[in-house]
Amino acid sequence: MIYLSWAVLFEGTSDEAYFEILIPRVMEDIVRLHGVRPAEIPPSPAVILRRGSVESVAKEACAAREAFHLVFIHADTGGRHLETGLNARSAAYCAAMQTRCDWPPSRYITITPRHETEAWSLADPPAVTDALGYRGSPASIGLPANAPRAAELVDPKMVLSQAVTRVRGPRRSFDVKQILPAIAQRQSLAALRQAPSFAGFETAVRAALADLGCARRG
Repeated sequence: MIYLSWAVLFEGTSDEAYFEILIPRVMEDIVRLHGVRPAEIPPSPAVILRRGSVESVAKEACAAREAFHLVFIHADTGGRHLETGLNARSAAYCAAMQTRCDWPPSRYITITPRHETEAWSLADPPAVTDALGYRGSPASIGLPANAPRAAELVDPKMVLSQAVTRVRGPRRSFDVKQILPAIAQRQSLAALRQAPSFAGFETAVRAALADLGCARRG
């Protein structure tokens, strides 16, 4: 039995609320379907890295490297007009960890929804309506039809916010950090796989687990 601990860098607190649920779900699913030896997936990260310069993040990660097997770096691709430089930033984190502590690139995984985290949270519309306790159709509250449509949204955060307002009313406040985990718990991974950015993420996680001897290679 291997205890598959993980570290992660989140962009913000709402992203943290969503990915803390989704990341272990994905790992558990891969081990269940493709595992080659028993593995335990902890529900929470061993280390949450602090946002900062590439070098500061690499330094913190390397100092704690004995505490985890995998490291996840989250970066939205378009929510802040950063899509063009995403590959360079991702490569910079990985290169800095390699240089500082010889971290294996195969165990470094980027999380890159397009354009924002909410693009993945909207990928399975019935999961959103279920999380909101809404019995009407997803389309009736402005939700996209599927993951490819969600990926096309310029402002998925606004679409989710408007959907919540239509269900709960404009006077009732809501905390997105409560809505996103509820969606992440209910989402179909099959629906999420229709989003190319999620499919690429899942492929990278499986490769990392295979590198650790926990899963078959795809």
